[in-house]
Amino acid sequence: MTTPVLLFTLRIISAVLLLAFFAAVGWYLRQDLRATRRAMSGQGPSLGALRVIANTGDRPPLDTRYELAPITTLGRNSRNTIVLNEGYVSGEHALLAWRDSQWWLEDLGSRNGTVLNDAPLTDPTVISAGDVLTIGGVQLKLELPGRGEGENESGIRDSNP
Repeated sequence: MTTPVLLFTLRIISAVLLLAFFAAVGWYLRQDLRATRRAMSGQGPSLGALRVIANTGDRPPLDTRYELAPITTLGRNSRNTIVLNEGYVSGEHALLAWRDSQWWLEDLGSRNGTVLNDAPLTDPTVISAGDVLTIGGVQLKLELPGRGEGENESGIRDSNP
């Protein structure tokens, strides 16, 4: 085989390998976008919700339920996932993030702070079903999917009515 034919063959093989690499990257990106679209449209499994259990004003109404996204921001600004239009709520007050199969709550440097189960939140903290967040004058309870009315955090149903 002559040198020009060998070089031409190597160029063709390199081009085919490069195209295969780009096709694989495109396929992975498409799969990731489809999974994200399903999660954002609610077709995927529910990650949980926050339910308003008490507030000092009339908004949001009691028993309002907010579905949680993998990254949920809470605050007074309209760009937040959950908008709490209340005087003691900062523009960007708190962050709820789904990491390592658990919910993490973090205060975003709000002026009045975030309270978790009647204790001020100082560091990012793992929260679980039934925990109560107080942001301004609004109390929100974390509800996770698969937790019935008579179940406790361990998932064991109480047989006593």
